[in-house]
Amino acid sequence: MASSSNGFEGGYSVLPPILSASNSEENLDINSNNMDKNSNILEKDETGNIDSNNSSKHGKGADDGLSLPEAPFSSILQSRRPTSFGEDSFDKDENVRLEEEIKLHHLEQLMNRFNKHKPEDILIQAGTGFFPAKTQARTPGRMNLLEFKQTVSEVLASDEYDDYLEKLFMKLDSSASGYVDWNEFCTYLLLLYRENDYMRTKREIPFLVEPKIRHIVQNRQEQTTKIVAVDGPTRYVTVSREGAISVWYPSMQYDKYYVISDNEEDTSQKRRFKMWVTDAIFMPNCHKIAIASTSRDIRFFDTSTAQYFEEYHLFALPDVPYCFDYWYDKRNPNSESLLIFGNDTGAINLMYFSKPVTQLFDIPFKSDGGAHKIFMQNLDQHSKCIRHTVIPDVHPELIRQVQYIPDNNMIISSCANPSKSMIISDIKCLKKSYVFKIDKGVECFDFSKKLNILVTGSLDHCIRLWNPYVTSKPMAVLEGHGTGVIGVKIHEGLLQVFSYSKDAVVKVWDIKEHAILQTVVLKFPSSIHGRMPEHGQFPIHLQPSPQSSLLVTCNDYIGLLKLGRTSIPRSETINTHDTQLCCAIYNPVFKQVATGCDSSVIALWDIETGNKSVVFSNAHGEEEITCMTFDTAYRRLFSGARNGTIKVWNFQNGHNLHKLEAVAEAEVTGIMPLTDKKVTLSVGWSRQITIYDDSDPDSMYLQAQKNWKGGQLHKDDILTIDFCPPNLLCTASFDGEIIVWDVETEKIFVRLRKGQVSNLMKKIEDMSSQNTDDNRPKSMNSRPNSRHQKSHKLERGQTAPVDKVLFLKGRATGRNLEVSTLITSEGGYIRFWCLYGARNEMGFFYAPDMQDESVLGMCTNNNNSLLVTGDTQGNIKVWDIMTYCIKFQERGRIKSKPQLEAAWRAHDAAIVSVEFAKHDTGDYVITASTDKTARIWTLREGQYVGTLGQKKSWNLKEPSTWAHPKTPWTMNDAGSKKDTAILSFLRAQDFKLEDSSTVSDSKSQVTENDLDLQTEAEENKKEAAVVKSKSPDQEMAANQNGETADEVEPKSQHKQAKELRPVDKSKKSKDDLGPLRVKFRSQTFAYNASRPERSKTFLGIKVEKELQRKQADRRGRRDNFGDIKMKKTQQYGKLCSPFQALSVPKVVDIKIPENMPLSSRMINKGYTSLNLTEDKLMNMDFSYGGRETPPGEQGEAITRKSIGGSRVGMRDDKSRNSIRSTPRIYAPVFKKHHTVA
Repeated sequence: MASSSNGFEGGYSVLPPILSASNSEENLDINSNNMDKNSNILEKDETGNIDSNNSSKHGKGADDGLSLPEAPFSSILQSRRPTSFGEDSFDKDENVRLEEEIKLHHLEQLMNRFNKHKPEDILIQAGTGFFPAKTQARTPGRMNLLEFKQTVSEVLASDEYDDYLEKLFMKLDSSASGYVDWNEFCTYLLLLYRENDYMRTKREIPFLVEPKIRHIVQNRQEQTTKIVAVDGPTRYVTVSREGAISVWYPSMQYDKYYVISDNEEDTSQKRRFKMWVTDAIFMPNCHKIAIASTSRDIRFFDTSTAQYFEEYHLFALPDVPYCFDYWYDKRNPNSESLLIFGNDTGAINLMYFSKPVTQLFDIPFKSDGGAHKIFMQNLDQHSKCIRHTVIPDVHPELIRQVQYIPDNNMIISSCANPSKSMIISDIKCLKKSYVFKIDKGVECFDFSKKLNILVTGSLDHCIRLWNPYVTSKPMAVLEGHGTGVIGVKIHEGLLQVFSYSKDAVVKVWDIKEHAILQTVVLKFPSSIHGRMPEHGQFPIHLQPSPQSSLLVTCNDYIGLLKLGRTSIPRSETINTHDTQLCCAIYNPVFKQVATGCDSSVIALWDIETGNKSVVFSNAHGEEEITCMTFDTAYRRLFSGARNGTIKVWNFQNGHNLHKLEAVAEAEVTGIMPLTDKKVTLSVGWSRQITIYDDSDPDSMYLQAQKNWKGGQLHKDDILTIDFCPPNLLCTASFDGEIIVWDVETEKIFVRLRKGQVSNLMKKIEDMSSQNTDDNRPKSMNSRPNSRHQKSHKLERGQTAPVDKVLFLKGRATGRNLEVSTLITSEGGYIRFWCLYGARNEMGFFYAPDMQDESVLGMCTNNNNSLLVTGDTQGNIKVWDIMTYCIKFQERGRIKSKPQLEAAWRAHDAAIVSVEFAKHDTGDYVITASTDKTARIWTLREGQYVGTLGQKKSWNLKEPSTWAHPKTPWTMNDAGSKKDTAILSFLRAQDFKLEDSSTVSDSKSQVTENDLDLQTEAEENKKEAAVVKSKSPDQEMAANQNGETADEVEPKSQHKQAKELRPVDKSKKSKDDLGPLRVKFRSQTFAYNASRPERSKTFLGIKVEKELQRKQADRRGRRDNFGDIKMKKTQQYGKLCSPFQALSVPKVVDIKIPENMPLSSRMINKGYTSLNLTEDKLMNMDFSYGGRETPPGEQGEAITRKSIGGSRVGMRDDKSRNSIRSTPRIYAPVFKKHHTVA
């Protein structure tokens, strides 16, 4: 499987292969950074744009640039097709895209048709007898829709794709000019095929960053024989062929180095041969490195300390040890371990160390420095610590590599001999050996017991996958390397094989599919062009987690490739993106949903199946995507980022059509393309309305124009924008200002509300921002976006920001001017505005269930009869606004809520966008949230269709394929069972709505998993008090908005609890579980329902309560004892606990009075009131002494005899009698006394 390579700048290249474009899921991934860089056909101009004119140079040789298969792309599709078709004709398959069925000869024919296409001129005015006809010449090679459909149908010899060809034409004609040429068609197919295959393997590509290449200076231009990883702490050790040992940190920073040398002086005149290192291995349980050399010796270096040193030197081996393997019992490290090495004669040596942690050899302690030398012939003297056996004549020549399999006590060995290339032999020579025969032998291999697979690499450029028990034929032969393979490693977590060849190329292979996934060309500086680099015997090392790296060597250089991930994710959580979403928008022409997230990824999904179609990776580099929109023709996709950049995409293949100049490094919150006027407007935290000229479809970079005629009137960040045909534009800002503009004149049409500055600091900030050098307002990039805020509670005195504006376009087309045509969302309040007359605001109501919440997403259906709102709690509500605010009241504004059609819980976090989708099968709602998901629901019933990104596809035409009646929270809990008694009680009850609401629950589907049960006692504890009046902050905001006191409606009226309860509680039996309150979760109506107590962290409720109890006890103790000092708690040592020491009253040491009376015996011993101290009192001797012992010595003698007796454990009779004859004398014990102060 050959693959061509284009190198990246910077010393390496990562090349996803160009294979067939087969992909049953129709997944594409378009990396905007690498898309143009990796292209072999498309060329770039100086600005980085794709020069479509240059692609015509490759037109005649399209088969050289396009790696297209001559057979159908998907084997699955072949098996599904009931009849075979000829070379130039085929039947239509519903699941096959036309692009995936085009063959190479079809492309050649299409190219010839485009090159020979000479269209007729367009007749503008028919000619007369006096005047000739007026015509407009057409460009040759540019086909319109009819010509394109006719050409493709003739080439394919089929008319089955006429419907799809129209869609394909719209994909190609991104500029909506009505014509396409061969360059556009070829560019589209090239990007589709290339990125289709790239997307198929992108998730499996392990190396995503540049490799680190370091020069090993200490090698002295000699190649590295082996890379060894030492643990505790982790260090990489490289051993050169001549014995230079270099130590590296995991970050590839150089640490230290050693040199292997004999300390003996050579006094002979004979020439000594230079020693070459053959292999090295780390022994983890005893922290030693074993190094073998051509001097027929093995050196053991100790690595347990910061300085490595040579501890043992085993010399005078009969043959040269060439390759190592080591095994030990990880559960018992000091048990018997095994060191295996193969030599140059084909024999395998086994060294068993009985106590490897204690000592390897039976050698006494050596006082002088230097290594312990062990003569191989004297190894029998060390039988207590080591035993040695040999398996002779395993291979006919030098053994390249050995590996021990402890599970079945087998040894795998390889050599370059074709008759015995690889052998799996029993360590005790009792079982049958498995012999593998390969023409050019085996240079390297790796075995995985978990996967039960054996991988070999040979000089014939091939990698073979074997069943270890089938020697006749390999399972697969992987071809792709241009030179001999000298290193292979199996990654069990990723199910991949890493191979390394002599030309310093690393390839990644998929074990299941036997396909190449990635090619990394390592460009070492030491490699001379045209000359094959030199490598050591073992040039590759795979370091497991947590480092997760692949290390390779070439000459005297080492390279480290960091693995992006080490295992295949198996998360049960369904996510649309890996980070929180910014929005989800719907394209009704192609029936696709576009989603964008904070990781700068844009994805397109098929709404009919939920499958992913296209992905733009790194659309804006590392910046967060903040807004997206389609143009009015739904051909192009606009995306804005947090750093102010705007890009225009052909979303069908990920081609970046335009890049719009950023006005300021500030977040873009809204983009409004006006196709009829050939301009694009953008707003954001720059507080300006920016104009971009969109008349030239070939211009890559569009300049920003800040000459908006109406002036830049917003004093704060503009958060939202909306357009109402033919010429009305509405913008709203963070300070609450709402302005409606006339696009024709670029002047103010009406200012619905003027912005309110919250405080003095805000004014100072605005003044400072206007005095900048570039005379451009700076935005508060430190302030988080509305969707990033955890709390939406307004600060005291702060005006509610306008989160969303929405034009009711259906009402705006009517003749009635006194009707609300604009909706705004401000701090949870939905306000309806009339744009004509003296009075503008017609009504308002509070949409969320809880206080201090906001509505970030709003949409309506096509006739503006239903309003859908999504709040920051994750709830969706559908309101009937057909007759709401269609005329003014005589006095005041309308403050009642419109009729609520449906309500359900849609997400776990804030909903950032709500999109209406009109489909042939019905009306749907697309929601996006900061919980990393985008979901699709039915509009009126709230039935859960599915989450974009789930594995199982759905069919909108078949509701049985939907997730309904399950919810996003019960998708993984299908097997969970509720209490039988509770469910039987619920089924036996009849429910009614206590509040006479207009909500109809007949369409809501209630499942058992959707019910949360809690007792009435718990409910009473958790019921919140009803708020009867607005807070001072809300009253201030209401006064700013022009509300009068008599118009303010209590919030309790908007948030009156609507609860579902049993009709009759008196008819319960004794077996019932008591009065229960039913609360519905998703797809049901949860009206201000109090939730059961939940854990605020991942620890759980029980652990949190225990922590709260301990914290309360600590606070209580500190309240009792005040500030605690260590001296107070430690003044009594271990006599009592610290808190007992704190409870003791304050004490002071006693002072001996100067006139203290003394006894006669104390005076005889020399004590006076002046020299009497506390220490003397503690050690004072009050004994009288025995008859045979002078005073002051009897006590000492008794003490010595007692101690001696106790020490020996027995006493003789003489000493026992002497002790009995002596009266027992007890010395008084003086303790340190204290008195209470």
